[in-house]
Amino acid sequence: MSVFTVDVKNQPGELARLCEVMAVGGVNLILSGMAQVLQGAGIGYTMRQALTIRLENQPGTGAATFRKLADAGVNTDLLLPVRVSDDLFFAVICVDDAIKARRALGVQVIGVGDFAL
Repeated sequence: MSVFTVDVKNQPGELARLCEVMAVGGVNLILSGMAQVLQGAGIGYTMRQALTIRLENQPGTGAATFRKLADAGVNTDLLLPVRVSDDLFFAVICVDDAIKARRALGVQVIGVGDFAL
């Protein structure tokens, strides 16, 4: 999975412009074919490797999860919650070493198709 960080001005209408460019290019927000459309519109972006993780939705789970990463020497610089239920919490994270992160988190790292609640 990849995460796109788009560089737009912090002003009204910029997110609308971004979505309009993608719509004209036939790109759905959740699809990864957006790089070509953004380049064509002159919109800067950064594409980064990302992992989706599953945590129990209870106090302390996040602390334990991110302590595992820290103890493995992995820096996490993006945490994006994507789904929360009464029992589970799913998030996308960007880390500086995905291999070490996968090793440290084991079954908490989920793949495509494993996103069921």
